[in-house]
Amino acid sequence: MKNAISKAIILFFVFSAGCSKTEKVQIEVKNIIKSAEILTFKDLSDQQKKELEYCCSYYPSNWRDGVSFEKEKAYFVKTKIDNNLLASLTESNTFSKIELLNNGNTYLYGKYHNRWGFVDNKNDTIFETEKFEGHRIIAITRRGNIDELIVGPLVEKPKKMYIEISDSKNYPNLTPEYIISLDSSRN
Repeated sequence: MKNAISKAIILFFVFSAGCSKTEKVQIEVKNIIKSAEILTFKDLSDQQKKELEYCCSYYPSNWRDGVSFEKEKAYFVKTKIDNNLLASLTESNTFSKIELLNNGNTYLYGKYHNRWGFVDNKNDTIFETEKFEGHRIIAITRRGNIDELIVGPLVEKPKKMYIEISDSKNYPNLTPEYIISLDSSRN
């Protein structure tokens, strides 16, 4: 009987070791945002300018009391994002990585998923212009693993951008950030 119990215990440990969860691959969060370039209104295409027909306000204290600003004086950020890494980071119990990548860009960048954030040269957060996204996406193009987006308008010139992840089942508390070089500015 002792021998049978010993074999059962050994088999249990062998079986348990074989069934353990695979370790999650570490994400290099610094590789999610590949590049960022500051644009002005004059750098936008005619179609992108048309997207801004009803624009522009920022919200310093609440979502009812907006402060208007001129879109012609606004800044925009053209950025390249590794959508595969961002989907891995953003995967949640609600949306799998495959769903985030295959069901259109709104699943990866849309409302309630990820928020755009920007910081100015005084290290102050630039006021948001969109209630659910933080800042508006006015253009997006996907080429393989890279999404090129234009985000804005921003009331101030940013020096850093980040993506605030709303929900991540595998990588909580990771925030992709990118320092925007002054050399990348077109103005």
